[in-house]
Amino acid sequence: MENVPSDELLGIVVPIGVYWTYSGIYMMLGSLEKYRLHSRKDEDIKNLVSKREVVNGVLAQQLVQATVAFLLFKVSKNSSEIASTVQTPFIVLARQFFIGMFVIDTWQYFWHRYMHSNKFLYRHIHSWH
Repeated sequence: MENVPSDELLGIVVPIGVYWTYSGIYMMLGSLEKYRLHSRKDEDIKNLVSKREVVNGVLAQQLVQATVAFLLFKVSKNSSEIASTVQTPFIVLARQFFIGMFVIDTWQYFWHRYMHSNKFLYRHIHSWH
């Protein structure tokens, strides 16, 4: 079991890997024209930046995300080392997972909604997607 990556490493790498996996699947699926919210024509008119700029922006955001996660893991490492010898019950892990998903999803929803209502943020940050 020495080759098992740490929870900290997985917490940093897995979300980024999942993002790029889903993005790759989306790109491989092609247009799926009948399921699109906007037509190709609308997309070409409204997209203000190139795909390369979007990828650079995503990579920069993920670098910040990974750095913050790394720092948080470093700060909280002492307390997690002490508790690492105790096996956490599955029900506790499941509860933590669903609470975490609820908090993150709620945060993302309201932040995204705010980006649409604030003209400055929409124009300078959010309109990239």
